[in-house]
Amino acid sequence: MRIPEAKVWAMVIEGVASLGNVHSHGSSAPKWRGRAARLVEQWGEAHGARGSKEPAGMDRDGLRVYQGWFNGLINSHSPLDPIIPYLEHSSLPISSLLQGLEPSALPLACQAVIEAADSHSLPGLRQDVLAFQGLEKQRREELVSEIIEEVTPVTESAGKSSKQAHISHRNEARFAIANLRQALSAIDSSSIPINRQRALENASLQAARAELEESAKRIQAAGDTSTLQRSVLQSWMHAWLGELTVELEKRIASMQAEIDALPESKAAVTPPKYSATARMKPQVLLMYLSLLPVDKLALITILEIMRMSGSGGIADGMKVLRGMVAVGKAVETEFRAETIKNVAGVDSYHWLKTIDPQTQKPSRQLIGSVWKKIGEQANQAKRVGKNEGGGILPPNHDDMQDIWTPAWSRMIQLGVGSELVDALLKVAKVERTAKDRNTGEIITELQPAFTHAYEYVRGKKLGVIKLNPVVAARLAKDDIGVVIHPKHLPMLVEPRPWTAHNKGGYLLHSVPVMRYKESLEQQKWLKAASEEGHLEPVFHGLDVLSSTPWRVNRRVFDVVLESWNRGEPIADIPPSEDKAHYEFPEKPDSSDQDPQMRVQYVEKTKAVLAQQRKDHAERCKFNYNIEIARSYLKDIFYLPHNMDFRGRAYPIPPHLSPVGDDLCRGLLTFGTKKPLGETGLKWLQIHLANVYGYDKASFAERARFAQEHEADIFDSADHPLDGKRWWLKAEDPWQCLATCFELAAALRSPNPSAYESSLPVHQDGTCNGMQHYAALGGDVRGAKAVNLEAGDRPADIYTGVVDIVNKVVEEDKKAGHDIALLIKEPLGRKVVKQTVMTTVYGVTFVGARDQIAKQLHARGDIAQEHIFAVSSYIAKTVLNCIGDLFSGAKAIMDWLTTSARLISRSIPPTRVQEAATNLTSTSRTGKITSRAAKEFMSAVIWTTPLGLPVVQPYRKAHKKQIMTALQSVYISDPNAPSEVSPQKQATAFPPNFIHSLDATHMLLTALKCKQNNVAFASVHDSYWTHAATVEKMSDLIRDTFVELHSQDLVGKLREDFLDRYGEYCIPIQSAKNISTTAAKRKAAIAQRRKAIFDNAILNAEVDLIASTPEQVDVKAAEAISLPADKIVEIAGISGLDDEDVDIFRAGKQNWVKFRDVLPPCPPRGVFEVRRVKQSAYFFS
Repeated sequence: MRIPEAKVWAMVIEGVASLGNVHSHGSSAPKWRGRAARLVEQWGEAHGARGSKEPAGMDRDGLRVYQGWFNGLINSHSPLDPIIPYLEHSSLPISSLLQGLEPSALPLACQAVIEAADSHSLPGLRQDVLAFQGLEKQRREELVSEIIEEVTPVTESAGKSSKQAHISHRNEARFAIANLRQALSAIDSSSIPINRQRALENASLQAARAELEESAKRIQAAGDTSTLQRSVLQSWMHAWLGELTVELEKRIASMQAEIDALPESKAAVTPPKYSATARMKPQVLLMYLSLLPVDKLALITILEIMRMSGSGGIADGMKVLRGMVAVGKAVETEFRAETIKNVAGVDSYHWLKTIDPQTQKPSRQLIGSVWKKIGEQANQAKRVGKNEGGGILPPNHDDMQDIWTPAWSRMIQLGVGSELVDALLKVAKVERTAKDRNTGEIITELQPAFTHAYEYVRGKKLGVIKLNPVVAARLAKDDIGVVIHPKHLPMLVEPRPWTAHNKGGYLLHSVPVMRYKESLEQQKWLKAASEEGHLEPVFHGLDVLSSTPWRVNRRVFDVVLESWNRGEPIADIPPSEDKAHYEFPEKPDSSDQDPQMRVQYVEKTKAVLAQQRKDHAERCKFNYNIEIARSYLKDIFYLPHNMDFRGRAYPIPPHLSPVGDDLCRGLLTFGTKKPLGETGLKWLQIHLANVYGYDKASFAERARFAQEHEADIFDSADHPLDGKRWWLKAEDPWQCLATCFELAAALRSPNPSAYESSLPVHQDGTCNGMQHYAALGGDVRGAKAVNLEAGDRPADIYTGVVDIVNKVVEEDKKAGHDIALLIKEPLGRKVVKQTVMTTVYGVTFVGARDQIAKQLHARGDIAQEHIFAVSSYIAKTVLNCIGDLFSGAKAIMDWLTTSARLISRSIPPTRVQEAATNLTSTSRTGKITSRAAKEFMSAVIWTTPLGLPVVQPYRKAHKKQIMTALQSVYISDPNAPSEVSPQKQATAFPPNFIHSLDATHMLLTALKCKQNNVAFASVHDSYWTHAATVEKMSDLIRDTFVELHSQDLVGKLREDFLDRYGEYCIPIQSAKNISTTAAKRKAAIAQRRKAIFDNAILNAEVDLIASTPEQVDVKAAEAISLPADKIVEIAGISGLDDEDVDIFRAGKQNWVKFRDVLPPCPPRGVFEVRRVKQSAYFFS
């Protein structure tokens, strides 16, 4: 039986409870109150409460049920005794019930709850009500206190003059900002927060829909170019719509004539076959093109191509394959929607399930879900029919199951899309004008709006669709799609707790708990872990981050708004268009024959234009953040969080969050205040030094820095724009200004220790990835370099590494090393910083060399012709120094890489027999090649200490060459099983594993802070809290780090791998390829320590995952395979014989089991992780 939705229960329960008024219903009133309570119990029983009086079904919008009950009790002036037991649970705070009432009912309700709390001896409940009353009073006062000046919006860019950017019309705001303002207007309502939050979510979706509808209206309009200039593009699109409709009608008629001329045996529709030379047959193509009206096909094609422009890294265009498949998928979705609507009907259950409850429009996602469900029911009906003899239909059978069709293959989407795109390219035209240089005459020419061409991307020939320059220029100015989606905004109430992989966060919007891209494997593992209850600690950690209250720092906002509206450049905000001045170079005289002058002119012009575009984009971004901040000025708000596939947490709202830029961080302050206490003032001073850039000194020196600059602090706080502007010299100026305001107020207060501060104070890890590596490997020197070991002042790993590098360089100079002699001055920490930072991410020698070369260019003391040699020399030296400093970490990194290579080359035992018979294939030339790589389907999977399953998504897509109306392309089906990319699996595993550990550490710290009443926010390895609780949080950071690393994490990972892959098998060519002597075993181990991978073997691999579909010659790629005898050796485990491992034979192939060749964990160093508790600078 289908349980009604929560809002239905809420309405019924509220209505029944409202009848409990003694004055209106006399003796029957208790019966109505009892019936309401019984209904609440039934709701609980239906959602697992099993008779206990505790909130149930909260993940199914159960809050509405209890709000309805509470409203009914209040409206009928009934005793609150029945609901009191439910209010004792933290999942049903009284504030959430009070927020559901109208403002006029709040005084009576608050008094009733206080009386009930007193009678039941619940002082905590009384305090919660009093706190709620205080917040509501403050908000009402703020609502009427002042009118805040508007943010001057960035206007539509309309080109430039010869010397200065064109001054836009000041009164013509960008549509995205106007639309955002409309969405944010829900915040200004006088209603209670939860009602305003629901209105905000509805309004944000309405804003997104409004932007799409605006585009649709312009396309369908008559194309009157005399209206706004920005309607030019829509009028073009309207013209293309008519032309494309006619063209498609002609093509369909031509196809029909061609089919009619065929013999009956050839005219039948058969399953489509594809090749590199043959396109989709006309009878098949006609069948798909006939599914929708021609004008709808035309509209879908235009909208999709315009929407896809600029995607995939193609400037002013798109990849051919990307555009064609997008059009094909859009046609398929529209066909499904039309089928459901016409067959099932607009009042049917199926159609109603496709309607988004907020937009009241069908959504692609919901259409796909409904279609999939119908397909499952249809397949089930077929199975039932077979079991019952084929004559009985199941009771839930409906007409939709009879007409359901499977999902279109990627090839069908491509065939349909290519025909439609080809037609669009043929008919879409635009007028382009230019002035004749000699005569001055204006010349007008009709040109194609889109052009099919080829570009070389990373040395590979790639088919692209390019926009005509005038179309690209208009697209840069006109809003065709949703440029910035206003859907995910900060929340006015605490986000819903995460209770499942797809339940939590916003009240109305559905947001998944994990961000991942087209990984069905990750989705399945995540869903299974969620359903089995393994993700509770992860969910609770995310809830801590999501429930942290925030406010906009009003004093910082006032400075931002004033400087923004002036249009002057300040900090990282560029000037407004009317204040900006861009110096364009003088154009060379036409008589000047010097080509170098022309080249310089073009390059300088491009640079100025690039800067102009960058400034405009930056102001658009800042405009959006400031507009949002203005709307939330008078409110406490919350930032719901989810995570990436490794478990790293991120705020879902992309704007005005701690992970944003310096301006965003400066505008944010905690929604709660705490007295500074004995140590808070010191930590505010230290924080000031940190954000100013003076963060390498001891704590005492940093506090003294702030004390020595008190005059500058007061001047910055009192005269931020018309004083000395000392704060603008800081590394993070807006955060520095926020700290100046807080410090000045605290210092001027009668008792600084009693001053209530809301400013977040940061504690940052020292190269956090290396901290985890040092703890895992037990490196004594490495631990000291990253502050795991106590010291008098903070250790700087970058300075430590560069000091060692400089010593090596000096020794090489003395030895007469030619390249070392080219380095005249000692290297600075900046030269090695990026390479040291990215070591944890598996930076290669080439990557390190390029990073260092960039820094040497900036230094300017190495001649250009020597940059390559010197950067290569320094990169090698830096990597060797890091390996020496973090020897244990290097061994662990090597072990992780080796394990991943073995896993990605292993085959499940159930596949061995079949795989053994298919491990070789014969090419047309008669050459026998190994096909072992085609059997490698095992991705690296592990479980974090908090129970989160992590699946690396790196696979090689199966690609097939297909001839389309435009060109021959290579296509892959993302849902088809495909072998893993061993190289990517191996290189990505060490950094991904470390990221999963730092995510675990952060979530553990969040949970501990919650238990200890410490406010907590996080930006990966930067942890935030109040100044008063920094030292408490610091203790918790160390406690959780020790708790995490006191476990044998690498050993548990190895056990996890053995449990998961232990019986998997790895093919080898013969036992001869495995060394049989102890000497060879020792040599192999020594070689592994020296260099993990053999470059010759690596070069034999084809990493298809890095290739775009059009770039790969599939036959050539399949012909290149890794020699089977190297599969085990490449992991660095050669040197084994049949006494070491059990080599067995299946088919014509020798095999070893994964458990027999997985190396033991590297030995750990002697550093004891508990010593981190004595390190003051571990996080600082």
